[in-house]
Amino acid sequence: MQKTLLILVTFGLLFSANSKNEPVLFPSTVISSQGNKINVGKLTEASTVIIITIKSPSCPVCQTQLIRIGKQLDTFNKCNVTFLVLSPGASKEIHQVKLNTGFPFPFIPDDDLSIAKELGLLLNPQQILPSIIVLNDDLTINWIQKGRNNIYFGDDELYDYLDCDNWI
Repeated sequence: MQKTLLILVTFGLLFSANSKNEPVLFPSTVISSQGNKINVGKLTEASTVIIITIKSPSCPVCQTQLIRIGKQLDTFNKCNVTFLVLSPGASKEIHQVKLNTGFPFPFIPDDDLSIAKELGLLLNPQQILPSIIVLNDDLTINWIQKGRNNIYFGDDELYDYLDCDNWI
């Protein structure tokens, strides 16, 4: 019984985004794996910003997720979206994921996991919980889908949430 309770409490803490019940903000500026400064606030003014987090640069399911979304970009573009990919690790290995997947959007290294921690997405001290996040204009989270595996990627759920087919 105590083991089950501990597992449930741990699971609950893992999936709680913010214990202070304050709005969680994505950083207003980030640096890409290529060293480019990205003004996320300006991006949200021009389009819907979607953050895709990957567990680690070596995560094959995460790379498959990026390839899947990359193949659907024409469909997602109906919604005027732009993507950022948040990953633990060094810029060089994260940039290699960008090259391997061909995903044409910026990759953001979170080498100290400070962004993932603020978002409540630490899986363990070296990994980020794979998620899809839609940001509001004020950089708060509008929508989030947590978790991913080799049969459930969440991109269909994102597409349904965005309702791209009904955009003018």
